[in-house]
Amino acid sequence: MVLNQEIMIYYCEGKGIFTNVTSPTAKAKLRLLFEVAPLGLLVENAGGFSSDGYKSVLDKTIVNLDDRTQVAYGSKNEIIRFEETLYGISRLKNVPIGATA
Repeated sequence: MVLNQEIMIYYCEGKGIFTNVTSPTAKAKLRLLFEVAPLGLLVENAGGFSSDGYKSVLDKTIVNLDDRTQVAYGSKNEIIRFEETLYGISRLKNVPIGATA
């Protein structure tokens, strides 16, 4: 158990979120089909959450093979903070811990 915590701290550097955010000057880099959705599946099956700012990345419809999107992976509280920071509201605010959105 201690070894797992040490490995997690080493790879996550003690942080609980990964983001790749877009802006008018910085376009999305990660491809939904090949990078965003597969990691989202792993994170959500492990009990974490994923978001594109509005909804889970697993709920996004893939139209083209090269569709790109912004993304955040992390704990429920971190994803709430991400969504509220970007858009002022979070879809996870009233979701009980342990439930999926």
